[in-house]
Amino acid sequence: MKLPGYVKEIIEIYHRAGYEAFVVGGCVRDYLLGKEPHDYDIATNALPEVTIQLFDHVILTGLKHGTVTILSNEPVEVTTFRLESEYKDHRHPETVRFVNTIEEDLSRRDFTINAMAYNDIRGLIDPFHGQIDLEKRKIRCVNDPDTRFKEDALRMLRAHRFAAKLNFEIEEHTKLAIEKNSSLLRYISIERIRLELVEIMRYDPYELENMTELLIDILPQLKLCKECEQNSPWHDTDVLHHTLRALKFLKPFDETLAWAILMHDFGKPETKTTKDGRDHFYGHPLISKKISLELCKKFKLTNIQRKRIPVLIEYHDDHLNANLKTIFKFRIQRNFDEEMMDQLLTLKYCDIMAHSLKGIQSIENWKAFKTFYEKEIKIRPVSIKDLAINGSDVIQYTDRKGSQIHEFLYNALIECFYEPQKNNRKYWIDRMTRKK
Repeated sequence: MKLPGYVKEIIEIYHRAGYEAFVVGGCVRDYLLGKEPHDYDIATNALPEVTIQLFDHVILTGLKHGTVTILSNEPVEVTTFRLESEYKDHRHPETVRFVNTIEEDLSRRDFTINAMAYNDIRGLIDPFHGQIDLEKRKIRCVNDPDTRFKEDALRMLRAHRFAAKLNFEIEEHTKLAIEKNSSLLRYISIERIRLELVEIMRYDPYELENMTELLIDILPQLKLCKECEQNSPWHDTDVLHHTLRALKFLKPFDETLAWAILMHDFGKPETKTTKDGRDHFYGHPLISKKISLELCKKFKLTNIQRKRIPVLIEYHDDHLNANLKTIFKFRIQRNFDEEMMDQLLTLKYCDIMAHSLKGIQSIENWKAFKTFYEKEIKIRPVSIKDLAINGSDVIQYTDRKGSQIHEFLYNALIECFYEPQKNNRKYWIDRMTRKK
């Protein structure tokens, strides 16, 4: 394994002082997969106090659990060989016991593909056959999976995240243990759950289809959508599969839009009706919006996300006709800024492309609107600040006061939107002067 010079130097300093040190975990896994490691973690039999003596620049990041960070070319996290026990909250170990061998340390780790270590002296240390699981493309727990998930329930989500990121499958015994221990997810903070879900949506949203039971208490809408068929010429799959397919079209990935796409059809199960053998979902955008308001709050999304996502969902099914009336409706009446308009167009694109072959045909209307919009938006004011005049001008050249000033500017905006040639300062000053 070819290690960066600064990492080799850290390991050699430990060796010269009579200690062992190995790179461990994700960097070893990524190297064996032919990927460039993003960072390097080191495990050593040296106690933290020894590390502090051996290196000049050390941060005490987790001294209680044997972890410090050496500041070199890049920060390198170093942890003393340890075993953990008594996970009373199904997340954090109550006690940590330092041990003497790298094999003991690796035995506490979550998955075999993360339980490998390396240095130039001993080579690859792989007591749990992680390299074989890499070749088989399997996510397998170290030792007993039931024990691993009872220790730290977050590992159940991590298993799915690794499956999504690496395009691996979760091994059967590990999968069964996740099903058995799914209720323990209630011990995990919603912030940590949110982070894992975002990464899964980023790498392979289809993995969420394998998580409907695990997330039944957190996102019951996933299972409801999975069970909601769409017998319609415009769809060829259930609501959940359509949603996950839409997420696959989100390139480049955007977290706000990912949440909006995930939730855009959550109202369909509640609004489903069937007539003459065809399913309809009248009013589902408003129900989806209502659900998204609750979920945005539940998952503690940012204030901007909590404001924008429900609005995007509310209007995701609106027809975008290539005319000025549609632009006026969104940019002026509904006060969409440029970024939000772009987000709506992206959401609609992903949604349309996830329809049936017949449904995808509506992408031509989307393209027509986008072309029309991009041309017209360059020459038309869409907010009062785009006008050639401002409130001070209205005060100076008219006798309007208070709300009348805004009313005058808003009416001027409407007029200039449809007749952009009127958006010049001389025209409006002359006009206000005549009416004064």
